[in-house]
Amino acid sequence: MLNRIFQNWPIKLLSVVLAVIVWFIIMSLADPTETRSYYNIPVSLVNEDLLTQKGKSYTLEGGDNPTVTIRVSAAGSVHRELSGADFSATADVSQMFDVTGRVPISVVCTRTSLSTRISSITLSSDTLKINFEDIVTKEYPVQIRTKSTLPEGYFISRQWTNPATVTISAPASVMERIASVITEVDVTGLTESTTVEASPLQFLSGTGQSLSLNTTRDTTVSTDSVTVGLDIFTMKTLPVVISQAALDKVKNEVPDGYRYIKATQTVNSVQVKGLMSRLAEISMISIPESALNLKGAKESRSFSLDLNDYLPVGIELMDGQESHFTITLEVVELDVREFTVTNLRVTGQDEDYRYQYSRSVTVYIRALETDFVEFNLATVSASLDLGEYAVIEGTHRLEVTVTCSDSIFTPLPHRTFAEITVTEYVPPTTTPEETTELPPDDNPDNPGGLNPEETLPVEDEDSIGA
Repeated sequence: MLNRIFQNWPIKLLSVVLAVIVWFIIMSLADPTETRSYYNIPVSLVNEDLLTQKGKSYTLEGGDNPTVTIRVSAAGSVHRELSGADFSATADVSQMFDVTGRVPISVVCTRTSLSTRISSITLSSDTLKINFEDIVTKEYPVQIRTKSTLPEGYFISRQWTNPATVTISAPASVMERIASVITEVDVTGLTESTTVEASPLQFLSGTGQSLSLNTTRDTTVSTDSVTVGLDIFTMKTLPVVISQAALDKVKNEVPDGYRYIKATQTVNSVQVKGLMSRLAEISMISIPESALNLKGAKESRSFSLDLNDYLPVGIELMDGQESHFTITLEVVELDVREFTVTNLRVTGQDEDYRYQYSRSVTVYIRALETDFVEFNLATVSASLDLGEYAVIEGTHRLEVTVTCSDSIFTPLPHRTFAEITVTEYVPPTTTPEETTELPPDDNPDNPGGLNPEETLPVEDEDSIGA
């Protein structure tokens, strides 16, 4: 039996080998092996928490959702049952090469019944590059952008936000793109100061492009909205005037022989801003008496003032309005002129005495040179009160009081004198045959009945002043 089995064994072995070869040939012809590509196989990270433990932000080469293309070799019948969804690609962070930041990618077929029939799987890229960068923290001021416009005559004087800044933490590459943080507020119809809840914050690039930080990895913002405060002001033009108290003060401070003439200002009116209710309470900017001083001034004086010192609380100068200005108070020396009046009035006479004097006296009037054009001598009066000299015989040189009803003309004091001769009245002696004389004329200015034209000689001007 054994001899029969092993008889011609080489021929039998060759027959078996040929049979197997023929079978494989037949099978290959019926279901040949093919290599096909499968695209966009998602790559997921394994042990991703190891990346965040480094305290840095990271990005994946190819974006946050990396994919890989694979080439699969398998029989045609296998390929007919496969799709890209039957493959899983993973990158295990624990196997990352620290120097290069590359993580090996492995791909498996998730269908066990088919995975054993796949000859090979090759990847378009067998590693995933991970890029690391620092997380940067920066504070940005919140800028306000208004929508629409305020009613005519109103404007925003001041605006602010609460909080005034926001703090952003983000990867350096993201932070480099953030140029400003803004919030928008609608001011339609506003006429009074108010606070409003503004719209969510917007993050803009240098070109004004809006950036979305909500979906950016490792990015946080301290707040997503702010409260906006607006001071709504209106404008008013106010005159700048020197108070009457200040004018009265400087007029009285000018020394004798000089006169304050006028004030000139480099600024006569200004534009101010404030709440409508505050502006309604004021009609001018008044310069107080404490700001000006002409004590001992024999020439004009200038004063540099700051308008901000005289504005009521809550009122401000308009932007661009110069606050500093100058007030010049003009002071001139008065001119003195000599005049003769003929209306000297003597009072205080005693009926037991007679008085001899001239009703013409020289007066000295002080005024501006240009004012003398309108000077009227009739406005000047001269009077002499005899006082104790009314009963003292002899010739007396007494000071005359000179007044002027026109206030712009001032008589020079202590410069006008008159000489008057006082004699005791002696009644005349009469005889029975003589006719009794009539009593003297009862003239209040000349009770002694003397002829006022009969005067004693008057000394020269130098003697008068002695």
